Amino acid sequence: MISIILVNYDGRDHLRNALERLGPPAGNVHEVVVVDNASSDGSATMVAEEFPFARLLALEQNLGFGAANNRGAEVVPGDDLLLLNSDAWLDEGALEALAKELTEDPAVAAVVPDLRYPDGRRQFAWAPETGVLGEAMQMLRNRFEDRPWAHRVPPPWMRPLLGPGWVSAACVLVRRLAFDQVSGFDEDLFLYFEDVDLSRRLRLSGWRFAIAGGAVAYHVKGGSRPSRRGEIEYRRAQLYYYRKHRPRWENRYLRRRLRRKFSRVEDEGFRQELLALL
Repeated sequence: MISIILVNYDGRDHLRNALERLGPPAGNVHEVVVVDNASSDGSATMVAEEFPFARLLALEQNLGFGAANNRGAEVVPGDDLLLLNSDAWLDEGALEALAKELTEDPAVAAVVPDLRYPDGRRQFAWAPETGVLGEAMQMLRNRFEDRPWAHRVPPPWMRPLLGPGWVSAACVLVRRLAFDQVSGFDEDLFLYFEDVDLSRRLRLSGWRFAIAGGAVAYHVKGGSRPSRRGEIEYRRAQLYYYRKHRPRWENRYLRRRLRRKFSRVEDEGFRQELLALL
């Protein structure tokens, strides 16, 4: 059975849309759980009043994306976990296609759909291994996000350079056994890089990932995060990930590059906040 977990923080309107499209549990879906990260926009009240089929787990403080998903996973019994952003929704038949992919290959830990923006444009569901080379490749790849070839997994001959990469947690069906084996998300990552880190740990534990071509999901992407705070949290997570997983020379390179970048920020207060991360 599948348990669906949606993590929300001040995304009431997106969350309402996601729950309306999901509807009450049916078929192989055991339950729908909303983990609310102490939202201030009335999200929790909206869920309680408008969607009685959804189990509400209202946290007293904002624990971050990964920790909130972990709390959701702790209270659901599903053999598989559909992790769904509050600003994402599934197309008809997508969940069945994801479940079929996971069921047919016991070596697969996580399956992602063909991810799209609301207007139908392609959105990246996987990315090259995060590091100096991988991030440079991703920056180049971002320019061609609307091209079908940019979404293909690298051929085997390129993987020694780029690695097998990671899959997005915007919409992903995860095998419970694999999720529990690696103890879920790293809760030291408050926002960003949680899926990068989880993918890496799953891979190092011997699991693989898959893309279900017959499954389509839509993702607004960043619909509920403020840009200034988002930049700070992104860089905090990036630095943490590099310290945890990347070689020393890459850490030194990243810190030098970010110091130059941050020093050019015109807003004095914002510049100092960024530089304090280093």
